Amino acid sequence: MIRTFLVSFAFFVFTAVAVYSQEFPKEIRGYKVHREKITVSVGKQTVVSPAYVTVGDPALVELSVSGVTFELPAELLSTEQSGKIDFLTFRDVRVNGIAVEVEEYRNPFSFKKNAKVKLPKPARIFLSLTGLAQGAWKEMKDSKSEWKVAGRVFVFGQFRRYGFLHKRVVPIDFELSIPNPVRRISDTAK
Repeated sequence: MIRTFLVSFAFFVFTAVAVYSQEFPKEIRGYKVHREKITVSVGKQTVVSPAYVTVGDPALVELSVSGVTFELPAELLSTEQSGKIDFLTFRDVRVNGIAVEVEEYRNPFSFKKNAKVKLPKPARIFLSLTGLAQGAWKEMKDSKSEWKVAGRVFVFGQFRRYGFLHKRVVPIDFELSIPNPVRRISDTAK
């Protein structure tokens, strides 16, 4: 009886570990998947991490019948390595629970260890008309001083390790708060 329980328990643990480790395939778009803990910060927050991303203020760049497009500048700092970012893709990005589309970032750039680098061009974010209506309703009903932004970014690039460049994709889950840009606009209009 106990032996059957132990065998069943061992099988359960092995299955759970196997399922957990298969969250991502071994390769995505020809890049080997690598997990690294990365911190995404806003402003001057300081956290010990191998890399930091500081997100700037969003700017409205396009207004159309289907929705609005914002640009979001950012700076990167790697404390442990150098390399070259080929491109970035984004999945399941939400602002205050409302889905937004972030365009694939196709502006390659290099970075060096312990040196800040600004993205060559800001990232572009599209909010559909439906999402805009939901956001406006939430803002009117319960305006908050900070907005919650969450999602996943896949960083495709070549990272230097042991003197060699390795072609990798690093999935980064992020959850951060940004100042409410609607409040800032209304405060400056007064």
